[in-house]
Amino acid sequence: MAEIRAGRTNPSIEEILRAAPWVSLEKHLDQLRERVDHSISTAHALREQYRVELLATKPDLKDRVRRPSQEALRKAENLLHTGTVAAADGTISPVALLGGSKIQVGVVIVFNSGEVVDLVTRVFEAELTEGAATATEFFADLRKARKVSNLLARAIMLSGERRLLLQQEADWRMIHGELIPHELRTGAGNPAQNLEGAFDLVHRYISSQQFIAVSEGPEDLDILNAAILLEPGEYIVIRSLTDTLSTFLEGDADTGQMRANFNHNDHDRFRRFIESAGPQVAVVLTKAGHKPFLLECHCERVEEAVALFIADSLWTRGLRTDGTAFTMRGFPYHIDLADQVARTLFKGSDFQRFVEARLFELGTEAAVFDLDARRTRA
Repeated sequence: MAEIRAGRTNPSIEEILRAAPWVSLEKHLDQLRERVDHSISTAHALREQYRVELLATKPDLKDRVRRPSQEALRKAENLLHTGTVAAADGTISPVALLGGSKIQVGVVIVFNSGEVVDLVTRVFEAELTEGAATATEFFADLRKARKVSNLLARAIMLSGERRLLLQQEADWRMIHGELIPHELRTGAGNPAQNLEGAFDLVHRYISSQQFIAVSEGPEDLDILNAAILLEPGEYIVIRSLTDTLSTFLEGDADTGQMRANFNHNDHDRFRRFIESAGPQVAVVLTKAGHKPFLLECHCERVEEAVALFIADSLWTRGLRTDGTAFTMRGFPYHIDLADQVARTLFKGSDFQRFVEARLFELGTEAAVFDLDARRTRA
C-alpha cells in the first residue's frame, strides 16, 4: 500500500485517499495481520530510537531520573496501613430531551481508616433551563444550555470531586485527572464568574501540600515517548504547573495549542494565578509498572507523592514496590475503587431509563416528541 508523503502532518483528504484508496472488504482483509504487525513493530523500534536520540540531545535527562528511597516507600506503605488516604471520582448522567437538559452528577469518595476502606457518595441533579418567565425565554435558554451543557456538567463534576475531597479528613488526597483540568481552566464558558472558584480550589490543595493529581491519558506524545527513559518505580520531574498553564494561556505554535479565548481582564487574572500557584506544583512522569502516568504534586513533596503513588498502585494489590512487579495497570487502588463504585452506583443508562419512563407515564405523545430519535430504533 502506498504511503502519504513523509513530512506531511496535515494532508488533504485527496492525498490520503490516493495513498490509501477505498477497497473491498475482501481486499482489506488480505494481509491485514502483516500490515498491522508492521505498523506496531515500526512504532516500537522508533520509540527505542527516540530514547537514543533524546539522550544524545539531552544527556542530563538520565541524571534527573529518580527512584523513591526504600524509606520513602516504607513510609507510604505504613500510611496506607495506619493512616488515611482519600480519593474521589465522579460520573455524569446527562439526558438530552427536546424540552430540557437534565443532568445527574455522582461523586464517590473512597478513604481508608487503617485497614478498613469506607466510602461517601454525593449526588447533584439539576435542570439546566429552570427559571424562565415565558416559553420563548425557556427555549432561548435551552438553546444556550445545549451549547455549554456538556462543558458545564463536566465542570460541575470535576469541581465537585475536588471540593468534596477537601472536606474529607485525610493525610493525603488523590485526584483523578489534572489538578485544574481544561473545563475548570476555561471557566466552563463563563470565566468571569467561574475562574475564581477554580483558582481557590487549587490554592487550597497547594496549602495542604499532601495531594496527588493523577492523569491517566497524557495527550503530549513527546512526554509519553520520553517515558521510555524510565524503569518501573522511577520518576522524573518534567516541568512545573507554570509551564502547563502558560502553554494553555498563551498557546504554542510548535504543538498547535491555541491561545485561551479570554478577554483582557480574565487573561490578566489567569496570568496572576499562574505566577502565584504554578511554581509550587511539580509535574512528574512516573511508572509503577510499565505504563507511564503524569502526577501533579507539591514541589516540596515529590518523593513522598511518587512513593505513595507506587505503594497504592502495587503494595495494596499485593505486589512488590521494588520495581520487579509486572502489572498491566500500575494505577492507584483508591482512585480505581472510587471510579468503579461511581460507575456502578450512578449508571447513566439507569438515570436515562428513569426519565424516559416518567416521560411515557406523563403522556405518550409528549414522550415520543421529547425522545432522541436514536432511542426509538428497533
